[in-house]
Parts: sequence; C-alpha cells; structure tokens
Amino acid sequence: MFGRANAAAAHLSDNAAAVGTATSAGAGPLGDARASLLAKANDIDAGDLWVTDDWVVLIKAAPMSADEAETLADRAVAEQAGVNRFLLAVGDADEETANSIVAAASAHGFEIPKSIIPLPGTSKPADEVPNPRNPMGLYQQVLVRSEDMGVTVREITKYEDAEGNRVTTMHMQDGSRQEHILMNPYRGPVAASVFNDVRVLHYDRNGNVISKSRSWENFESTKFMTTTWADGTTVHAEEREDGYKVARVSTADGRTVEIPADSPFFTHPGLTTVGGAMSGLDEYATRGGGIPTLSADDVKKVGVGAKFAGPALGIATAIYDVATADAGQRCEAAISGTFGVVGGAVAGTAGGALGAAAGMGAASAPAALGGAAVGGTLGSWAGGWVGQKVAGVVCR
Repeated sequence: MFGRANAAAAHLSDNAAAVGTATSAGAGPLGDARASLLAKANDIDAGDLWVTDDWVVLIKAAPMSADEAETLADRAVAEQAGVNRFLLAVGDADEETANSIVAAASAHGFEIPKSIIPLPGTSKPADEVPNPRNPMGLYQQVLVRSEDMGVTVREITKYEDAEGNRVTTMHMQDGSRQEHILMNPYRGPVAASVFNDVRVLHYDRNGNVISKSRSWENFESTKFMTTTWADGTTVHAEEREDGYKVARVSTADGRTVEIPADSPFFTHPGLTTVGGAMSGLDEYATRGGGIPTLSADDVKKVGVGAKFAGPALGIATAIYDVATADAGQRCEAAISGTFGVVGGAVAGTAGGALGAAAGMGAASAPAALGGAAVGGTLGSWAGGWVGQKVAGVVCR
C-alpha cells in the first residue's frame, strides 16, 4: 500500500514539477512581451493619441483644426500597426506558454475533459479584445476609431443667420458635422405657426446628408418629431395635449408601419446619452413618457472634446431597445466602444451586416429603419454600421 502511495506521490510530484517548469519558462517571454506592449502604450499616451483598454489607438479629445485632425488620424493608424505587433507578441507568448503547460501535463496522463456542453477551462477562451491577426479584428479596430472620431467634437462654431435662426455647428474629428438650429419663430414677414422648432442636420465629411431630425410644437399644443436618414427611412411621432400619441416608421419605397400607442418606445428611459455621447434628446421619460423631442438647451452643454452622437442615433437606440426587449438584448450604447463590437449585441459578422441590411424587409415598426438608419461610410462616419446592425436585428 505504501509503495503505491509513494508511486502516486512521485507521479504527482513529477507532474507538478513539469507544469511548474513550463510555467516558469513561459513567464519570462510573456512578461517581456507584456512590458514592451505597455511601454508602447505609455509612449503613445504621452502625446496627442491614447490607447484604450482594448488596445485601440484613438485621438485625444482637444481643440484642433481639420488638418490637424487628419494628420492625427494618419498617425493613429501608423501607431496602431506598432501596437498590433506588440499585442501579437503577447498573444504568441501566451499561446506558447499555454501549449507548453498542456504538453507537460499531458506527458503525465492529463487529458482535457471533452464535453458536449462547453465548460470553463475545456476550450480555448475567446478573444477579449480585437485580434489583429485576422481581418475581423482589424475591422473592429478601425470601427472603434472611426466611430469615436465621428462623435468627438474638435471645434464649435456659432452664428445667427439672416432670419435670426441660431446655428451651432459641432465639427467632429472625422470631418463630419452636426448642425443644431434653433429656429426663430418670427422669421420672415409673418410669424411662424409653430414654436420650439429645433432641427439637427448631420453631414459626413464630404457634405452628404446622414440624417435630418426636427421637433416642434403647434398652437394646439401638439408636439411633433421627425427623423429621416439618408436612405429615406423616416420616423414620425405626434403627441397631443390630451396625451394621445401616435408614431410610424416608413421607408423610401412607401411601406409604413404604425408604432402602437402602448409601445415602450414612448416610455423609453431618457436618452440624453448614447454610449457616453450626448444625443440632444430631452428626458421625455421624466415627464411621464411621450415622444422624444430635440432639446434646445443641451447643445449649450456641448464643448470641444465632448461626445455628441446626435438625436438620430438616440432614436435608433430607442427603437432597437423596443425591438430586442424580448430577446434580452439592450442597446444601452450605440457606440462600438461600449455597444460591444468585440462581444454582445453587435458581435455578428460586421462585413455581412454592411451588405445585408439594405435588403431586409419591414415587417414591424422598427424594421423600417432600413439599411442606413444612422450613418454613412467607414472612414467618415462609421455610425452607419451601427444603424445597419440595428436594422439587422429588427428586420427579422
């Protein structure tokens, strides 16, 4: 009996020693690779760029000209290539260490448990950050950077036009802009028949319209809100003085679907922020629900370096939430850094979403968001990808 015990103890000791040796051998290269990656990130952080926890290089929020933003964007791409080399070195060292440990244990009879249902420790863990070794990982990095640039304000200009309308333009790092216009009710020879007329126009870097949003109120105390995207998809909502609400979503080809008055769309929590970026929508949930309207005051809170996503993205988020409530998904943010390009609601094949969204039907109200619900093209305003992903979820 003691002989068997000694043999078992010796076997266990040899196994532990082999695993320990493999672990120690891998600790050095893994530690060195990690130190090099952190040093590279610290070096980048010391300048006008910074590195996120997902190892994506972004431009710091600060006042800058369009030329400066473009130069920094090029630098970010170049620095990303350097970060990726160090990141891959860490991954390779980790992989080699893990393989060595498994090989050492296997030599002493260890076998990884096989299970029909994946259990922790029985399979290789998924990537926690974008993996630059494959095209999807590289795409995710570009998407995160593009979307962050698309909502980060680099400059603000204000003026009052000839009709007395107050125009505040937020210029983004990627060259896109959002124009917030507080309309003068006394413009022209005759006073306007509406008041609280606020509009937000979103343009990409080439001046192409991404979305148009507007809210206003008539003298019968009826509130209106419309948002139209570049593909012609429109969300229209009305709220009368007695509280009656109606909304509909229509597509450019004439399809229209009503949003029921009891839809959670009308009681959605305040979307003043979307993924940490201001939406420019009022907190309509705090007044007992109703239709979302554009805020005339929130733009005053937006400064250079702030994040501003715009009302169109806020509306898309609300519709997404309603459409996916039963599935347990929540679009708490529509920006990739928090919306979850790496995992979560938008973890599907991004390239497929880009091409497939435009051809989906409109069988339900949110379905009519269409193929370009929020944005434009990668490199100027990658928020279009988010809108198409929203459409992909709701157009089922």
